[in-house]
Amino acid sequence: MKQTFRNIAVRTPHDVEICKPANPKRVYLLLHGYLLSGSFMYKKLRDILPKDCAIIAPNGPFIVPVKKRDRFSPGFAWYFFDSYQKKFYINYEPGADFVKSLLIELGLIKKPITVIGYSQGGYLAPKIAQIVPSVDTVIGLACIFRSERFNLRSQVMYHQINSEADLIVNYKDAKEEFSLLRENGNVGQFISLKDTGHRLDDDYLNELKELI
Repeated sequence: MKQTFRNIAVRTPHDVEICKPANPKRVYLLLHGYLLSGSFMYKKLRDILPKDCAIIAPNGPFIVPVKKRDRFSPGFAWYFFDSYQKKFYINYEPGADFVKSLLIELGLIKKPITVIGYSQGGYLAPKIAQIVPSVDTVIGLACIFRSERFNLRSQVMYHQINSEADLIVNYKDAKEEFSLLRENGNVGQFISLKDTGHRLDDDYLNELKELI
């Protein structure tokens, strides 16, 4: 008979890109997209983030083997959603708890925190704001804030940047979901891009600079 156990720990090493000055004014938590890594986000965003702030860019806790010609490389994920069966095998909670534990381990859990999530990391970002009280800003890039998956906190500003030309994340759905946040009191910005696609390119970064 199959049984499900929820509280048995699996201890594995986790790689995290970290820039931590003495007494940082703020923490920027960077969440990568599906099969990407913390290093990807760190390299993309480090030059546009304030130098007096900490930057934390972890790999997602779940490793996904990615085949590349004659070898496999590790990709990383925050959760596992089967888009065919419309079913979560791993939902948002484990990834959010993992990030919260990391912030505690680094002694940064009480600092003001901005969460910046790209693609799959953007879906997860509002869930982290729900369980970490020091998060005051969430910025989603090329993602959808699924309002049924997290509790909106009035102390948090939620922003989103999406492209009309994105072939991975539906622009209309993203905008409609963001409008639900507005109806519930969020006054953050929804920023629209025209010609860029799902790739995290200069169009996204230029708009992101204005929100930081």
